[in-house]
Amino acid sequence: MIIGSEFSKKYQELLKEVGTHANNDTSHSIAVKDINANLNLDRTEIKNVLEYLEGLGYIETKTIGGPLLYGHITITASGLSKCEELTKS
Repeated sequence: MIIGSEFSKKYQELLKEVGTHANNDTSHSIAVKDINANLNLDRTEIKNVLEYLEGLGYIETKTIGGPLLYGHITITASGLSKCEELTKS
C-alpha cells in the first residue's frame, strides 16, 4: 500500500487522464497504454494506482493482460464526478 501526497498526485493525474479519454462516457473502454502514454508510470506503479482507483469505485477493469498488466478500463459515474472536482480545483 502506498500512502502519502506523492501517491495522491499520481492517482489524481491518472484519473484526470482517464476522464479525458472517456469523454464523459462511462461505457467507453479505454486502453491503459493510451492513458500511460502521457504519464510514463512503470508497470508496478500503474497497477497499484489502478487497483486503488478501482477500490474507490472510480474505475472498472474491463480486460487484463498486456505489458501494463491491465488492458482496458472504464470510468464510473463516481469517477467522472471526482474527475470534474479535480479539474475545478
